[in-house]
Amino acid sequence: MDREQLATLPTPDQWTFVRGRIAEAAVELDSALRGLHAQLRGLDTREALLSASQNWTIVADQCRTMIACAPVEDREIHAAIGAAIDSAAAAYDERNRYMHDLLAADVDDELIPDPGHIRQRGDFYLLRLTQKAGVPGVTVVTLEQAIAVVVKLSAETWRLRAARGYLAGRTTWRSLLLGVVEGEWDGTATWTFGGSEPDD
Repeated sequence: MDREQLATLPTPDQWTFVRGRIAEAAVELDSALRGLHAQLRGLDTREALLSASQNWTIVADQCRTMIACAPVEDREIHAAIGAAIDSAAAAYDERNRYMHDLLAADVDDELIPDPGHIRQRGDFYLLRLTQKAGVPGVTVVTLEQAIAVVVKLSAETWRLRAARGYLAGRTTWRSLLLGVVEGEWDGTATWTFGGSEPDD
């Protein structure tokens, strides 16, 4: 469903669809991270993808450890792969709020973290079901912010795919890995190359 069609749905249905897109985009991101994890171990099989931990954070941390030791001579590429892992982890954290928190169309005023917040049309609220130090229990969100999470997950998926592709010897992924990547609603991405030209 494209964004124009989405806008024709009643608001609760829009939220249901967008949360579904967040879940779908997160699965793609998880798959891309597992692919990178396998590639960093020198493997490229389905079994290698499945042998990684089920826990996202553990897999991301293991990728960070392995890339630190990976024989990547180009320091720009090395840094870009590390940055791709970090930004993917940040995108996954954003996904967590939409997947694990209660989404509500309205809450009591005393629950809103910013007492000066003026309610806007389209405001929804994510209510954390578990406490986390330093994180408010209620967050004001809009549908556009949720859509932005889909777009971010898509961009980070492509960055991880580029990292895996580059490490597999397909240097055509270099321009995406070093570029400015913009995810799209449909799971695709565009990018503008921003790195230095390789020495031949």
